[in-house]
Amino acid sequence: MQHIVRSIKDKIEKAKSMPAYKAGRKAELAEKALDETVQLISEMVSRIEILEATYGEID
Repeated sequence: MQHIVRSIKDKIEKAKSMPAYKAGRKAELAEKALDETVQLISEMVSRIEILEATYGEID
């Protein structure tokens, strides 16, 4: 899971460092980072649900 976080961070940092005239590429990188973030959150929710099913609700 750490590699996913690192990948998201790398995409965001790369987009930040790009010049303004590459706005299309910046937006593309931001969209990819957002997609990976949504996938990561979904995976985390799934794992939490498994833990809650095993150990009871987690607050």
